[in-house]
Amino acid sequence: GETAQIGKRENNRQNGTKDYLSHSGRPSTRVPGAKAEFTAHRHGSALVCYQGHSPMTPVWSVSIAPCGYYFASAGADSTARLWCTDRKTPVRIFAGHCNENVNTVTWHPNCNYILTGSDDKTVRMWDIQSSKCVRLFNGCPEGVNEVKVSYSGLYIAGADYSGVVHMWDVRNGKKLNEFRCSRAISSGTNHRAPIVRSLSFSRCGTAIATGSDDCTVRIWDCRTLGKYYSNSDRLPIAGQNNELNTMTHLYSEPNKYFRTKCTSLLDLQYTKQNLLLSVGKYLGV
Repeated sequence: GETAQIGKRENNRQNGTKDYLSHSGRPSTRVPGAKAEFTAHRHGSALVCYQGHSPMTPVWSVSIAPCGYYFASAGADSTARLWCTDRKTPVRIFAGHCNENVNTVTWHPNCNYILTGSDDKTVRMWDIQSSKCVRLFNGCPEGVNEVKVSYSGLYIAGADYSGVVHMWDVRNGKKLNEFRCSRAISSGTNHRAPIVRSLSFSRCGTAIATGSDDCTVRIWDCRTLGKYYSNSDRLPIAGQNNELNTMTHLYSEPNKYFRTKCTSLLDLQYTKQNLLLSVGKYLGV
């Protein structure tokens, strides 16, 4: 009976033959010779804990290098830090922002530089070898909460808390353009423009997508960067008069809108096939 079946299974295991039945009599999923998997991560335990930012200060952003092995973090201690995956302490510290909140960090495609955005209204580019700031990008009226670099490495996009996306040339640090919606601009001072939470350059470099608090994805044309005054789509902003910086007199309209029902867009990512993926927070009905 049952004792004989148990003995038969034991003989099969010793002889290396397949055991197709489990103890319940159902087909077994066991693979002979398979090794047990490491399952510690399934229980939510941390594999490594990296510590180096000032105690009791939050880390706002983390970005892994395109080459792997290195990653960078930005926190509320006025610094960004460079880490190796096999070391628990930072190998570089990037200090220079004038506000305690360094909100975002991202990598340049060549892996030699990182870029940070802060509440001091600037974007800074840092050399990972010397830890020095090699470029300063300014012109934002409010703090910068998101920064991205084009895949060509030539252009930088930074979104501030006023809902404006600023574009700079990496080679000389000059501002090339501002992307903002005329609807938000004409709504008056009582209604702020939606905050842009996410940015993503297309793989082909012809467009940039933005996701904001108003549950809308907007696609902007990047093909005329560097030809600011030659684009007839750029219109003057009513009510602004700043002779020192004529760049703030103009804005660009998005080419397309994609509105979600009740989801605030928190992150966007173009795939290699130029498909746009998004993730957000459902705000309810």
